[in-house]
Amino acid sequence: IADSVEVMAKAHAVDGLVLVPNCDKVVPGMVMAAARLDIPTTVVSGGPMLAGHYAGRRIENKDVLEGVGAFFQGKMGAHQLEALEEAACPTCGSCAGLFTANSMSCLTECLGLSLPGDAAIPAPFSARLELARRAGAQAVEVVRRGWGTRRFLRAASLDNALVLDAALGCSTNTVLHLIAIAHEAGTELPLQAFNEASARTPHLVKLSPAGSWYMEDLHRSGGVMAVLHRLDQAGLVDGSVPTV
Repeated sequence: IADSVEVMAKAHAVDGLVLVPNCDKVVPGMVMAAARLDIPTTVVSGGPMLAGHYAGRRIENKDVLEGVGAFFQGKMGAHQLEALEEAACPTCGSCAGLFTANSMSCLTECLGLSLPGDAAIPAPFSARLELARRAGAQAVEVVRRGWGTRRFLRAASLDNALVLDAALGCSTNTVLHLIAIAHEAGTELPLQAFNEASARTPHLVKLSPAGSWYMEDLHRSGGVMAVLHRLDQAGLVDGSVPTV
């Protein structure tokens, strides 16, 4: 993914990029490319899908996986499993819970590469289109100012991302991806830094699969910026880092 973005950006000699990722490896892969290229870049994700509804409860794709297990154990019938499957992913977008795609979108917003609200506004909401329009306009401004991607991938910004990671309870895959992104930006991010950030950070948010809440609930509660505001009040993040 990173190589594909890099080769196209260099082949066409573009002045800047608007990256539109929306799944587990695509988000970090594209950000890795942006760090490698160090040209003006703005990220706008496709956004998370809404949770589905089945048998009086909210569900998502992981419930289908658990349903398959229940089916083979004789705890669920084939028709029930089919109904569960058809209800689990009702809209376009990344998974409804805090899996790798949404985790990396949250951290990308924290790193300042996307506009406020980018990680949590659901894919089918009209606010997502409005955000995309603003991101496109801001991308032109980022190019005009000559803000290369590495401007935003500083040590303090990466530390903010580690703190947000711990506060949200993100996917453990963020360890792989943040270290890779830091490497492309020429910054060292040791594994121990994750433990240090986690030790001093309260776990503020409990989204699925750890809890019964979803990305749409995080959006309605103020999104990533609301969580960062709480962390800033506690003196756990650096609020002076640059953003697009």
